[in-house]
Amino acid sequence: MSSSQSIDGPLPGVNLSLRFVRQSAGPLLLACLVVAYAVWLSTVAIPTNVDVSWLLIVCDRLLGGERLNTDILEVNPPFSIWLYMPFMLLEKLVGGRAELWLTLGVVCLCLASLFVSARILTRADPVYRQPRALWAAAVALFMVLCFRPDQFGQREHFALIAVLPWLALQCARQRMPDFATGTLFERIMAGLGAGVVVMVKPPHFALALILPSLCLAFQRRSPKPLFVVENLLGATIATAYVTSIVVFDRAYFSEILPFVREIYLPSRMPLAEMLVDWPKIVLLFAMATALAAGGLKQMHWDVKIPLLTALGFVPAFIIMGKGWPNHALPMAVLGIWAVGIQFLRTIGCHNVAFVRKAAAILGCALALQFAVRSQYAVLSANNDPLAPAIASILGAVEKPTIISIGAQLQLAHPLARRVGGAFVSRSPAAWAVYNAEQLARDAARPEQKHRLEGLRDKMIGEFAHEIAAKKPDIVLYSAYGYPIWDNLMLEDTRIAAEIQHYDVFYRDPFATVYMRQGLSRHHRLSRQID
Repeated sequence: MSSSQSIDGPLPGVNLSLRFVRQSAGPLLLACLVVAYAVWLSTVAIPTNVDVSWLLIVCDRLLGGERLNTDILEVNPPFSIWLYMPFMLLEKLVGGRAELWLTLGVVCLCLASLFVSARILTRADPVYRQPRALWAAAVALFMVLCFRPDQFGQREHFALIAVLPWLALQCARQRMPDFATGTLFERIMAGLGAGVVVMVKPPHFALALILPSLCLAFQRRSPKPLFVVENLLGATIATAYVTSIVVFDRAYFSEILPFVREIYLPSRMPLAEMLVDWPKIVLLFAMATALAAGGLKQMHWDVKIPLLTALGFVPAFIIMGKGWPNHALPMAVLGIWAVGIQFLRTIGCHNVAFVRKAAAILGCALALQFAVRSQYAVLSANNDPLAPAIASILGAVEKPTIISIGAQLQLAHPLARRVGGAFVSRSPAAWAVYNAEQLARDAARPEQKHRLEGLRDKMIGEFAHEIAAKKPDIVLYSAYGYPIWDNLMLEDTRIAAEIQHYDVFYRDPFATVYMRQGLSRHHRLSRQID
């Protein structure tokens, strides 16, 4: 140190550290608030999603020795169950509810995925090392965790989290002349994530990875982008998964898939209604990013890759044909991801035309509007309509056995989990009866109508037989707004013969709880809301 330099002056390294702390304090605080908000949403504000509750019940029953597709009917491929098994194992081995472990697991996986993605991108481009990129990372955390609070922990949520390192690595690769970059760890994480994406919904979600890879290969005039390590690893994992189903779970192909093709897939929204819903939103994001970039040719590949991935999820949304928000979650959030990256790259440039900056701001405002509307729609709704029924059951019987003959899944599984009951039915609910009835009413050919009505009546008989054989403590019922459901189920002679051994214990506009006679006489009809 020179004599002219004060011995008490700050060292250059200390200045850099202090500057980094000051720059990162705000984004870090925002990220912590996002995590706290996500935990509050998924544990307090919004009780467990119905699909998640059912899959946790399936895991619980499998650990109890029951057999998939024999004792339990689940139309989704086995990986849908494997995803939730660690959380149920933690409940059994450590204690605490699986729902809490799921919340913590999703948050930790999201943080890890974003950390790996940020590590790849910051090494690839200095634009991601600027202070505003830290704020963008906190916003990205919010969009991934909380964009649709009511879909937290869904399989599509896992797919969204898993795809992020793969996206980041493709963005980094496209900068390199030989398309080679990334550490071995990053390539493995990206490959594992790609495998998870495909296994969540094989083969539909594969297009979300194939489309950007094909475009990169076309731009390079080389097949190399198709055969990078992470793609090969993801393809190997997905192939091994499908092979394991073929070898060890043949009933899925011989029984479940034909059932899905006949009852589940044909029950769908009209195509026009689906296209003007979530795909329209993704298209709006694509238009905003293209305008902000100055055209498709000028659009940076860091924007193109997530946008192409979002567009790759659209066919899966249309093929499923339900229009449900969980099916749209990956494509919507990745469309927002593309808008955010374009905003980050546009706002930092001083020589960008006003129209492009305005388009980038408009795209972000559009994304913010959808995010705020999602929060408001969920938080202003009645997110716990089962609370009165749950309170009544908890005051009447401990650990009841439960069967549902409701028209949809919405009733039974969150209730069964929250009252500590055992859901003993083979089917999650009578949704297949509902679908068969709807399809039969719309059938154009008499023979098709007759076949569907026969299948409907057969399934109703199976529910009646199951109630007679298992004698559950509680039978749950909900018409789900379907006007003839009472005639279809409750007035069926087979169901009526079994329900006569039950009394109405609780009723409100959302649900009816039938309790087995003699089980809790002093609580029967304890609450009845018309």
